[in-house]
Amino acid sequence: MTTQPEINEFENAQTPWYSEGFSVDNDQKADWAIRKLAVIRRKQAENKAIHDAEVIRIKEWLSAVNTTLDQDALYFEAVLTPYALLQRSEGRKTLTLPHGIVKTTAGQPHIEFNDESKFIEWAKVNDPSLLKIKTDVNKTAIKALITEEGVVISTQGEIIPEVKVVPAETSVKFVTE
Repeated sequence: MTTQPEINEFENAQTPWYSEGFSVDNDQKADWAIRKLAVIRRKQAENKAIHDAEVIRIKEWLSAVNTTLDQDALYFEAVLTPYALLQRSEGRKTLTLPHGIVKTTAGQPHIEFNDESKFIEWAKVNDPSLLKIKTDVNKTAIKALITEEGVVISTQGEIIPEVKVVPAETSVKFVTE
């Protein structure tokens, strides 16, 4: 029978403590484990802060080096657009050039409503095929019908088919200092 190492042995251990078979069986060990968890969470937060600072720095650099390039790209797109539209009117939808392709695509019309609720009321009366009707399950109402035995009984006293009650699980949270 192997004995579990004491907390002090883990405190100074060079190998990961989880490989030693440590288990929490008293408040002292639980406190040691939560202390270790707090150190890990702080280190993760420090790593995230370094990451976030670097991401901001790199985004600022990218913005600085691309500002002029973005303006230049917009200029060349603006001078190419009228030519591409003229070519499309003459039947050429795609311009294949040695250094790239300029492609025109016909857009699709889109719909805007002045007042969508008024349109819905009109369509209900005049053309219901213009509306989609969506049916969803009211899970809150069903949860209210769960009995202590874990069965869902309708307000008419019948067992509701096709519904299975999955018991809730107790969760554990760790709050470190």
